[in-house]
Amino acid sequence: MKTEDIVKKLAKAFSDRQLFLVGGYLRDRLLGKEVSDLDLATDVRPDEIRERVASCAGSIWTIGEKFGTVGFSVGDTKAEITTFRADTYDGVSRKPEVEFGDSIEDDLIRRDFTINAMAHNVHTDELLDPYGGRDDLKAKLVRFVGDAEQRIQEDPLRMLRAIRFCSQLGFELDPVATTAIGTRAVELERISRERIRDELDAILMSSRPSEGIRLAIDAGLARYFMPELFRLLLPEPARYHIKDLLEHTLDTVRLVPQKKALRYAALLHDVAKPETFKGDESGVSFHRHEQIGAERATEILTRLRQPTYFIDYVAKLIRHHLRIPNYRSEWTDSAVRRLMYDLGEQLDEAMELAEADVRASDPVDLPDFLRRMQELRTRMAQIGEASEIARLKPLLNGEEVMDLLGIEPGPQIKEVLDFLLDEQIEGRIQTREAAKTVVRARFKPRE
Repeated sequence: MKTEDIVKKLAKAFSDRQLFLVGGYLRDRLLGKEVSDLDLATDVRPDEIRERVASCAGSIWTIGEKFGTVGFSVGDTKAEITTFRADTYDGVSRKPEVEFGDSIEDDLIRRDFTINAMAHNVHTDELLDPYGGRDDLKAKLVRFVGDAEQRIQEDPLRMLRAIRFCSQLGFELDPVATTAIGTRAVELERISRERIRDELDAILMSSRPSEGIRLAIDAGLARYFMPELFRLLLPEPARYHIKDLLEHTLDTVRLVPQKKALRYAALLHDVAKPETFKGDESGVSFHRHEQIGAERATEILTRLRQPTYFIDYVAKLIRHHLRIPNYRSEWTDSAVRRLMYDLGEQLDEAMELAEADVRASDPVDLPDFLRRMQELRTRMAQIGEASEIARLKPLLNGEEVMDLLGIEPGPQIKEVLDFLLDEQIEGRIQTREAAKTVVRARFKPRE
C-alpha cells in the first residue's frame, strides 16, 4: 500500500482529532526524496492511538509507549504516531521529563533543528513552519530551533546529530550553531558511549562521511570520542606539499565503499603513524604502524562499545592493510596463497581499502598499483577461492609439536606451525599423519 493511501486511512481514523505528518518523513518528502516510513504526531494519548490504528495495522509495537510513541506496520511500510509532547529537561540528564501536550506548536518548539520542526496537517493540507525550516531546506542549512546553546544543554547529543544531518543531507552548519557547539563541546561527556557510537556510525555511513568527521574535528567534538584524530597532522613521507595525514585519512574514508567496517578501517588505518614516526637525514618511517594501529583501533572501538566481532574484523583489515599494496610480480604462488589464507573472506574488502588508500595518496602511484592489482587478481583466480583456503584448520597444535620434537615453548614452535600451514596451503600435506612425518623429517626431534 502506498504511503499516501495509508495517510488517508489514518486521517479517517483520526478524523475528530489532530494529526500531522512530522519529522524525518516530512523533511525528506519536502526534499523530494523517496520516503517509506511514516512519522506522525497527534493530540491522542498512546492507549487510544493503539485502538485507532488497530483496524489498518498489520502489527503494533509499544516499546516507546512511555514516551508517547506507538509503532505499527501496514504491509512493508512502518509508521510511528507520537502524542504531542511538551518535555522539560533538568540540565544534567539528557532524558527529559515526558509531558504529553495538546498543541502541535508546543511539540514543535521542543524539537532540535528547524528542518525537523515542521508539521503537515493531514486534514487541511496546511504546512506549519514556525521556525523557517522550509527556507533552511532550500538554503541547505542545519540550524537549531530557538536558542542553540539551550537546545544543546537540554541534550548534548544534538551536537553530533547536527553534524550527522550535515553529512547525510549535504548541508552546511549554521554559523550560530557552529559557535554554540564549539562553546558547549565538553557537554558531550554527559552522553553515553553507545549513543555517541550510533551517531558516529551514521556519520560514517552517510554520503559525505569525510565532511562529517572534519566537522566533528573542527568543532572540537571528536576530542571527546576519538582524540587520536587530532594527532593526524603529520606530513606523509614523499608527499610533502600534497597533504597531511589527516587529509589523507579523510580522503581514504571518502573513497572506500559504503560499508561500516571499511569506513572505520579507513578512518583508523594510519592511526598509529604519529607514535611510530621516525625521521632523520635519510628520511622518515612508520615501522610497524599497521600492527600497532590494529591495537589502537581495538582500544578505540572498544571504548565506543562496538561489538567484539566487529572490532576484530576492523583490526584485521588494519593489520594487513599494507600487504596488498606491497604485492609484486616476484611473489611466489605460496606467498599469494598465504595472503589469501590470512585475509580469507575479508580479501575483497582488503583490496577495496588498499585501492582507496593508494588513491588518497600520491596520484603518481596509482597506475602502477592498478596494474599490479589486476595481476594479483588473475593469480588468485588461478589458485582458487580465498574463503576455501581460509577454512583450512591447522593439522597440529603447539603442544603436539612440542611433544613430537621434545622441545620447550619458544620461537621454534611458531616456525614449525608456519611451515606446516604453508605446506597445507600448498596442498602438499592433508592429514595429521603426513604433518607429523614432515615435521620429523625437517625438524629433527631431540634425543
